[in-house]
Amino acid sequence: MNDIENSMANWAPIAVVPSVDVRTSRLAGPHIALLGADDERYQRCVNESPDLGRFLSSFTDSHGKVVRPSLIATSTLYGGKPSPSAVASFKDIVVASVTLDERLHAILSDNVRGPFYSGSFDIYPWMISNYKDRLVARTPAISSLHRLQGFRGLASPALPIHRIEDEYVHGGLFAGLYRLWQRQYISNEDNWEPRAILRSVNMASAAMQLPITSVAETIYDWGRCISLWVSAFEILIHPGGNGQANQNKVLEMLWEIEWLYRGNRDAIYSIEFGRKRTEQRTLPEFLYNRLYRLRNDYLHGNPVEGEGFMMENGTSVLSYPAALYRMALASKVPHEDPISHEDVKSGRRSVDEYSLHYRSTLFQNDCERCLLRAVDPEAAKDDE
Repeated sequence: MNDIENSMANWAPIAVVPSVDVRTSRLAGPHIALLGADDERYQRCVNESPDLGRFLSSFTDSHGKVVRPSLIATSTLYGGKPSPSAVASFKDIVVASVTLDERLHAILSDNVRGPFYSGSFDIYPWMISNYKDRLVARTPAISSLHRLQGFRGLASPALPIHRIEDEYVHGGLFAGLYRLWQRQYISNEDNWEPRAILRSVNMASAAMQLPITSVAETIYDWGRCISLWVSAFEILIHPGGNGQANQNKVLEMLWEIEWLYRGNRDAIYSIEFGRKRTEQRTLPEFLYNRLYRLRNDYLHGNPVEGEGFMMENGTSVLSYPAALYRMALASKVPHEDPISHEDVKSGRRSVDEYSLHYRSTLFQNDCERCLLRAVDPEAAKDDE
């Protein structure tokens, strides 16, 4: 949406996300948006509803420090109140557009700068209602109406509050997923492709939740995360109908990706298929097979040990699903408007346009370097 369209549209608050401080306008489409407190649309929503302003100003962290909740809002272009499924799916594409790349950054730099867990984007269960001074909560556990007076909102006590800047958002991925979201929830297409991809993204979002419900983490929490990751891959490649999604189909997808680093292209890793057949496969395929076998052991109740979640060089297998999935997702949601050197040389596109497009492809370098760390942390430095 351009500035003129944005100034003309009316926006309505739908839900509050208290554990991220959004400082970017890149998580917005023409129908629905995640807005930060400095956004003009956010301010308009507050100005039009005194109850909303009181509600938002009542949020603190666990120690009483005031926080800036972010706001999911819809525009008049939506044409009505969105379904809970539409809002939840929008939240999932926000998670994918931020958290996948932030996980790569955290693993490569050993520094968490942004949301590492999808729970940072959890929607608060209470929201203002159509009645003055009243809040409403609707979840699978509660359905309740309560007075706004005396309300005290709390950001997640288990997660830090992250500020979301422009650089934390992969605009190309968000745009591609948003187009699929529009097909599913605005155009109401009866099409398998957008449904499968958005469903897969939902499963990946679940896989990136904080894996524990208390301060005591176990290897079974790790197994549950891996199981969700494997499901996200299988849903992504499912052809629909009576088609099949299995390990071979996922491995085929990973093989077909145009990997940049030789270490991810060479088929030099042994994978066992059953008890009698062993094949040489690429590193991405080898890592997925490792996840797949762990998933099977976990879900089938087979014996599992903590050592099984570690690679030979001491790194955790949980460091690699996000990079694998990010590449798989890019193969299903390609850049809508790729630009080549030839486009610039011929004058069809500008250098600035090419630079912007090139920056949007750098995630692949991070993904591949992340995968190579599974076998040799030094291998990615000059292996192209």
